[in-house]
Amino acid sequence: MSTTLFEDTVLPHFEAHRAEWLAQARAHARLLGLGGRTVTINDVRAKCPPPEDVDPRVMGAVFQAKDWELLRHERSSRKTCHSRPVGVFRLRGVVQ
Repeated sequence: MSTTLFEDTVLPHFEAHRAEWLAQARAHARLLGLGGRTVTINDVRAKCPPPEDVDPRVMGAVFQAKDWELLRHERSSRKTCHSRPVGVFRLRGVVQ
């Protein structure tokens, strides 16, 4: 499987330079997912806002681990997103 420039350079840079925030965001997402509910990046942002200088296009890095399953996309409810799609994820192995 081929990767993109984004996957090869931008995401690793984000992982390296925002590791602390990513760990917090991933922990919060996991906490939400353990309850059996679906989770979007909007849910995570509500309790764990990203640093101001973070490009919103890299926010999907929160769900990069193999323990998340992408179920579908839905329109973002955040006004600044202008209804762009966000992924709806479920923690693998958790029964609803």
